[in-house]
Amino acid sequence: MFSLSFLKNAVTKPLWSRPLLTTAVLKIESTPDQPILEVREITKDRTQTIPVETSIRYLKSAAFRKTYEGQPVWVLYRRNHKGAIPPKKTRKTCIRGGRISTGNPCPICRDEYLVLHEENTELLKHFICPHTGSILSYNKTGVCQKKHKELIVAIKRAYDKGLITYDVPFREYDYSEYYSQIVNLHSITKVLTDFDIKEVTTNEFSTKHSNVTVVHDTLLHIDDEEYFIKTKGDLKIKYKYLCLCVGAEPKLIPQANEFPEILGIRDTDSVESFVEKVKHSKKLLVVGNGGIASELVYKIQNAEVHWVIKDRHIAATFVDPGAAEFFQPSLQGKQPCEPPVSKRMRYQEEEFCKSGAALGPDWYKNLILSGANSQAPSSVTVHYQSEVCSVKKVEDSECPLEVVLTNGEKIRCNLVVSATGVNPRKNFTTKNQFDRSEDGGIKVDQYMRTNLHDVYCAGDICTADWPLAKHWFQMKLWTQARQMGCYAAKSMVGRMNEEEVLQDFCFEMFAHSTRLFGYKVILLGLFNGQKLGTNYEILLRMTKGQEYIKFVLEDNKLQGAVLIGDTDLEEMAENLILNQIDLSPYGDDILNPDIDIEDYFD
Repeated sequence: MFSLSFLKNAVTKPLWSRPLLTTAVLKIESTPDQPILEVREITKDRTQTIPVETSIRYLKSAAFRKTYEGQPVWVLYRRNHKGAIPPKKTRKTCIRGGRISTGNPCPICRDEYLVLHEENTELLKHFICPHTGSILSYNKTGVCQKKHKELIVAIKRAYDKGLITYDVPFREYDYSEYYSQIVNLHSITKVLTDFDIKEVTTNEFSTKHSNVTVVHDTLLHIDDEEYFIKTKGDLKIKYKYLCLCVGAEPKLIPQANEFPEILGIRDTDSVESFVEKVKHSKKLLVVGNGGIASELVYKIQNAEVHWVIKDRHIAATFVDPGAAEFFQPSLQGKQPCEPPVSKRMRYQEEEFCKSGAALGPDWYKNLILSGANSQAPSSVTVHYQSEVCSVKKVEDSECPLEVVLTNGEKIRCNLVVSATGVNPRKNFTTKNQFDRSEDGGIKVDQYMRTNLHDVYCAGDICTADWPLAKHWFQMKLWTQARQMGCYAAKSMVGRMNEEEVLQDFCFEMFAHSTRLFGYKVILLGLFNGQKLGTNYEILLRMTKGQEYIKFVLEDNKLQGAVLIGDTDLEEMAENLILNQIDLSPYGDDILNPDIDIEDYFD
């Protein structure tokens, strides 16, 4: 018999370094924080079966924690092999004839209290990759072939019984290191393009474009005389040509500063905040009548939505009353949104920070906007020709906000979303002042140049200040921001190389592709009669639930078009607008569904 202190050292000494001992069996009594554990002799004999319950208690003991130092049981194990390169496979088995047959048994065989069983989940998790949920290879763990097969069976049984799931920690990303990249770009027509937005790391971008250095910082000041900028991080960066693409910020209703329940949506940061808050809301109020407001109202499920607009019809930024009437059935009979298809394992998401990157097209496509009122059907109430007059807190109410409209209506809600447009950013200073338009945008000429020498602008921060083509006008849209950015880059390179740069063809005609209320929407030229006054006529064709087509004509020539649904008329309409073909010989047959009008213009 050995002393108790010697037995204690034998149990707690690391298994890969202590000798195989033959000792008596000792019973350790339980303490308030330790389970009862029977410590058996350490021998080469493996004929006696250890109950799985004993193994489970062993993994909770202080002896186990001290022996393995809080790491997986295989981490400190080292294989013995000849030469520097280990064999591809571990040994077939460590136990033969009921006894350990090697001086360096594998991590499972060396410790008889490590019992592979589907209920012993804490042990099984030592052999599961925490990032993918897959079983670790025996080349990594050093487990012998026999025990590895038993391990696979035990883990798969645990998965089948739901004792272990595929939950893995969600990786926290710093989204300030990401930027939105356009992918899958293809031309629908000569001036109309379609594309997707992909988030890629700036490191990946810099690797691909070695001439680009990405700096994560905020612009504070521009010295247009000494040609340098200062940042919030106290950096001083000199430049030869400078292009500002800082975009715009949401134009919120006046009450937004007083109530945290009033949100603005413009970038990825605001979207993340909105998605989280809408989960706990039963009643929402959406203010605004543009693209973002229309998309939100259509997408939100399991909540009562009140839509406040100052116009006579919905989606007035893009469409006329006829198209709004076409959209009404989709608004009232919204289909339940199916979760986005994901071929990844299930993850547990933790809080993480997003940057304020601008929203791209179809920004809501992979979002699930579901409120807290799952028992009641979703509903949308539109309040026409109204604006928010006042907002106040209501105590002891399920809906803490009371919103009063200009028409006198009072609406109780949990959340208010302000989607009433944007203002160009002005959160930086300059040595000399920019020339600005009435809406606060920086004026740019036909080369995207500002009044400050060698300073260019593109996107929502600027306002076109050149003689515009008849069929083009500026709107704060992703498509135009991209076109302006590309053209500004060409202009700066042309200036540097002293080459003449011609204005891009995209500025000849307005063209925009989007989705509203589940329908494909294409807007071409003067689609709502912009710039035409009252001297124009409209041709309409509508098939309920399928398509809505509007042609705007002046002097029998097509000036603009609205194409909703899969019409396949965008290329023909674009050519008619650009070429200004006289359509008087065709009359009303131009939209006759029984005539393939494209045959006339091949």
